[in-house]
Amino acid sequence: MSAGATLVELVAVAIGGGAGAAARYQLDTYLKSRRGWAPLWSLAVINLLGTIALGVVLGFVLQHPGALQQPEALQASGGAASALGILFPLIGVGVAGGFTTFSTAMVEVFTQPQPARRIVGVVAMLLACCAVFLPAVWGGAALAGA
Repeated sequence: MSAGATLVELVAVAIGGGAGAAARYQLDTYLKSRRGWAPLWSLAVINLLGTIALGVVLGFVLQHPGALQQPEALQASGGAASALGILFPLIGVGVAGGFTTFSTAMVEVFTQPQPARRIVGVVAMLLACCAVFLPAVWGGAALAGA
């Protein structure tokens, strides 16, 4: 494994990150404007969905060790193996990373009008990360059979 990311991996992360961020924006806008959800609730659902997706990708990668090999190392074995090698950078890092963004959560928390709500928001996000999102990653990996 090389010390840095390859150009193919960087492009995959960029494309996946853009797609994930666009999907997050669409879903967040829909939940807040059309469904009337509070910003932190929509963000919690988005982060939960993205965390489950990341768990599924991690579970798949654990079952198929070739998915973590560099794409160049896999090219000798054919196109399908090469495509498998880009799965984690594209979906795991790019899409899931762009879809679930901690900075978006903090913007929602710190734009609350009352300071007491900001504190409650930070505590709620910390509790959610420990109580909900870690089991969601495990559940996603279990769904993938890992």
